[in-house]
Amino acid sequence: MKKQLHLIIALTCIFASCTKKESETTSTNETAAQPSSECYAYATGKDSAFLHVDVTSDSIVTGELEYTLFEKDKNQGKIEGKINGDTLLASYKFMSEGVESTREVVFLKKDGDWVEGFGPVEEKDGSVMFSDRSKLDFTKGLTFKNAGCP
Repeated sequence: MKKQLHLIIALTCIFASCTKKESETTSTNETAAQPSSECYAYATGKDSAFLHVDVTSDSIVTGELEYTLFEKDKNQGKIEGKINGDTLLASYKFMSEGVESTREVVFLKKDGDWVEGFGPVEEKDGSVMFSDRSKLDFTKGLTFKNAGCP
């Protein structure tokens, strides 16, 4: 009887230990899968823009992008893309004047900020894409400075 009691206690301890480790692993994996949120803003004169990105551990990006430029139509929509090194390349699906459009966007990380790049584009399958990414210019792009997320 004593041996059976010891066996039951030992099995209970082993089971409890396994269950705890499994829940710790699940908790750690869930935390690692949570994307980090970052917000950036551009403002000068009567122009402003806002970039909100959620970045996963494997550099997948989702978020929102909004442009409010003086005497231009407001653009607001979603981005989906990937960070490769210091470059974020994404698809931007947005609404402007009640029309949904899609265009490729690219940002270069510089001193903690994102600088938007521009270059020659072409329409491809209903989306505006860069025709030659090697010709992207980041010197005249909007600089989105790190800002607190609302």
